[in-house]
Amino acid sequence: MATGRYQKWLEDENLLLLQGWKRNGLTDEQIAKNIGIAPRTLENWKKNHIQIMRALKVGKEQANFIVENALFKKATQGNTTAIIFWLKNNWRDKYADIHASKLEENLTKAQIEKAKSEIKRTEAQIKLMSGTDDEVEDKVSKLLDKIDDTVKGDDEHDK
Repeated sequence: MATGRYQKWLEDENLLLLQGWKRNGLTDEQIAKNIGIAPRTLENWKKNHIQIMRALKVGKEQANFIVENALFKKATQGNTTAIIFWLKNNWRDKYADIHASKLEENLTKAQIEKAKSEIKRTEAQIKLMSGTDDEVEDKVSKLLDKIDDTVKGDDEHDK
């Protein structure tokens, strides 16, 4: 079917054509149709030929810059919808429609702290894995007790 056809698309002028199609907003499916191959074949070409993947990526980035610049221009000219869209997407912590409740923020902070403690605990276990089994078990047990005391202390402090 399309065996060996990719080689034609590795030539500079064809890579530029792929890039232009993507810049103009064509989907990968539309590009595959233009080439005369199945979309799955284009996916394989992208995986196996960095030049094709790069041309499509650059084209998509160019399209994103074009749209971003157009949106910015509209926003700076007073288009209310563009202004709102820009602020909600570029200044989310201030202009998002949905804000986390204090409870959700506290829960997230607690989850982060728990994950940090678990990381410290694992790192300590790895570090202590030297010596005889009895020595290691004793070291790990003492360290875990110390970490648990620290975590309990932090929990009581947060209340």
